[in-house]
Amino acid sequence: MKNDSFRVLIVGCGNLGSRHLQAVASLPFVREIEVVDPRAEALARVRDLLLEMPQRQSGVSFRCVAALEDVTPGGDLCIIATQARGRSEIVFRVSELLHYRSFLIEKVVTQSVRDYERLLDFVKRDRLSVWVNCKSRAYPIHQYVKSKLRPEEPILFNSMAGNHGLANNGVHAVDLFSFYDASKEIECLTSLVDPILHPSKRGKDIFDLSGTLIGKTAKGGTLSLSYATDHVGPDHISIVTKSYRCIIDHFCRWAVESNGEKGNSWHPVSFDGNLMVSNMTKTFTTDILKNGRCQLPTLEECWPAHRFILEALQPHFNQLLGRDLGYCPVT
Repeated sequence: MKNDSFRVLIVGCGNLGSRHLQAVASLPFVREIEVVDPRAEALARVRDLLLEMPQRQSGVSFRCVAALEDVTPGGDLCIIATQARGRSEIVFRVSELLHYRSFLIEKVVTQSVRDYERLLDFVKRDRLSVWVNCKSRAYPIHQYVKSKLRPEEPILFNSMAGNHGLANNGVHAVDLFSFYDASKEIECLTSLVDPILHPSKRGKDIFDLSGTLIGKTAKGGTLSLSYATDHVGPDHISIVTKSYRCIIDHFCRWAVESNGEKGNSWHPVSFDGNLMVSNMTKTFTTDILKNGRCQLPTLEECWPAHRFILEALQPHFNQLLGRDLGYCPVT
């Protein structure tokens, strides 16, 4: 295909998949979109969504199918917005059956360290390009804060919130710490997890946990992640080094900073950018299709965060469910 005429495949069209579809359908250089979902109601929602879209490009063609076997082989980007269970298998099948080489996939990528390692090996062997939708590191505020940090100074990173799920949303926070710290491994020092299984709205066998996880890196960075069990208050983040401090509230779009070398007074920081899923997907998709890169972490860059979360939480899931699962029942 010419570089101004791309084909995109979207696998899974629930809430997130629908947002991705809205984004891709508004891009003038995307000419073909195929959507795969085995649920008839999901495909019906796709058709309704397309009729309601004011920004839909008139020249784009759409095709909705129930199985990967019905997809036209060959394309430029596959967006996978299914649940975590079986997601790595979809990458294998789309690559081998349909010959896609670029992927944007949702987190949590896999439910186990073993499956993530298997996917990493496959991606490296076949030289695929895979980005994970841990999008917080792409926020302008975090790009700005990282530019203020000195790489040699250890970071104290704290993320605190209500019950948003140590797995589902915790992986965003840990990936953000990984973005700032730039270490390839995070050691779990403490896992003070509440003895409660929190059911997920995304499936009867899907859960999440609340509590506190503390980690450390070889360069001296420290991560503290705390999600309360009894409320769903929005998160706020603090980043502290010897020479710089910043506090960020994503929900209120508010941030303050302090430069230790210029006194310790706090100053407001501009919180810019449209952070809606559909808008950010539009940016990421454009960058991938046009430039072969984007600000999302690659599968390899997102590995430290996933490994930390999955290894820290699996023993607690085993204990609470009374059996050795071999994976975390999260998505």
